[in-house]
Amino acid sequence: MVIPKPDGGERELGIPTVTDRLIQQALLQVLQPLLDPTFSEHSYGFRPGRSAQDAVLAAQRHVSSGRKVVVDVDLEKFFDRVDHDIFD
Repeated sequence: MVIPKPDGGERELGIPTVTDRLIQQALLQVLQPLLDPTFSEHSYGFRPGRSAQDAVLAAQRHVSSGRKVVVDVDLEKFFDRVDHDIFD
């Protein structure tokens, strides 16, 4: 099944099964404690105990401390550009 995208393209609709979600959660519980400590302390996206509000507060602290540049990277559209066919 495909769903239309605002730009006129289409995206395949993937609906996870209960088994998919169970495996995803099991992997998350095992891998997250191992990998999370390796991420930058300045990374806030989808991390336990961190939120978008925490990222904004950190950016405000950086500006208040005299820094002049804050970089915000949002990968939302990244997956629209990935060639999903290479995974078939």
